[in-house]
Amino acid sequence: MIDDDVNLTVHVRDWLVEVEKHSLEIAHTAEDGWQLLSQFAYEVVVLDWQLPAMSGVELCRKVRANEIPVLILFLTGQGTTENLEEGLGAGADDYLKKPFEVRELAARVKALLRRSGPVSNLAFSKLSVALEPEKRALSIGDESVRLSKLECAFLEFLMRRPDAVFSAADILKNVYPSEKNSSEEAVRVMVKGLRTKLGQMKNSQRATSLIKTIPGLGYSFSLSTDENRGNEN
Repeated sequence: MIDDDVNLTVHVRDWLVEVEKHSLEIAHTAEDGWQLLSQFAYEVVVLDWQLPAMSGVELCRKVRANEIPVLILFLTGQGTTENLEEGLGAGADDYLKKPFEVRELAARVKALLRRSGPVSNLAFSKLSVALEPEKRALSIGDESVRLSKLECAFLEFLMRRPDAVFSAADILKNVYPSEKNSSEEAVRVMVKGLRTKLGQMKNSQRATSLIKTIPGLGYSFSLSTDENRGNEN
């Protein structure tokens, strides 16, 4: 939830967390909200329209321009038809006018989650890249490659946070099964094998450049169209 009204966020948090059993994180500025969205994966963003510095509409457009896969619900006192058109045109999935009943907000969040389905595909139209987790398939243009369970989980983790950098330790914690006894070296071997697989595609340079290695830091899914980047093991 991104809203500068502290009392409102506390009220909403109490209901969504204590009653509805959702996990909720709160930011009070668009800039702080963007930092969270660019680093972590969320299913729904409850976004205030009027925020200091950067407005909710501006943030919504930024999220959509960067193709971050998240559902966006606007909370706003802006209630005209023109405002509704602007919010939905910016990329919002739903719109709730203030003042509102928290039960209605909870119901709308549930409806959005039902709409998204149990597993959502990840697509980046600018790159002609799409990941289908259920099929464990990565498509680049008109070509597709099958992935192992770990390769698919690794790509999904990175693609939900494009351009964010994650260490091998981060990958172990968030991608590998908790009961699996693995090391950071195992992550490096997995990534190397994945790059070998991507290197067998027709547009191999383009495919391998999607996974960027930052020496001493970790890995990221690169939104850059520069095919000369990200070929380190």
